[in-house]
Amino acid sequence: MELPDMITPRLNTKTALGQALVSMFKSVEAELKLENAAPGAVKIIVFGGCAVHLYTNHRVSTDVDAEIYEASLPEGFHLRTLLAEVPEQFVDETSGRLMELNYDLQYNTSFGPIHEDYWGRSLPLEEFPVESPLHVHIAAPVDIAISKLGRATDQDIGDIMALLRAGFILTVELRRLALQAIDVYVGHKEPPTSALTYILQNYLENTDGEAC
Repeated sequence: MELPDMITPRLNTKTALGQALVSMFKSVEAELKLENAAPGAVKIIVFGGCAVHLYTNHRVSTDVDAEIYEASLPEGFHLRTLLAEVPEQFVDETSGRLMELNYDLQYNTSFGPIHEDYWGRSLPLEEFPVESPLHVHIAAPVDIAISKLGRATDQDIGDIMALLRAGFILTVELRRLALQAIDVYVGHKEPPTSALTYILQNYLENTDGEAC
């Protein structure tokens, strides 16, 4: 059976939150350049609400949930300390409130299921080109969705639904990759499996003609 076309995900960093996120990582990039770090010395991948925002503008987030995927750092360079020290202020375009974006040092991809191929599907931020010492990637929509099945709060489910409604995830792919990720998940497998079933049923009941 031929799968329906998926809309190619695009990242929008032009919003206030998007600009704050770029600015946060530009501060880190500048420090790495001062240390003459090699191109791609540090690779970071962003999950969570910030990633959802860049794809959908669904909501704003004040926490950067990201993983340091790879790091070859100069001696004495404390990357995590630097990330924690560069909060970025931005004005929420909806409420007009001044917000502060912070890097979450507690975030870990092992908090929920994660598919082994997540880096290969991720999208690079064009603001950090190949020659930059810092490569910042945004997790693919399907991998963000899978990572949110662990906690599956109302907000997590809302984020997954927003990515599905945007057409960035095929339900068949979400089911296949999520079940593969849950199969090797070290936590209790029943909650993310139940969350996946609930989300797919809810979404398919409210859409017409989507592949299941």
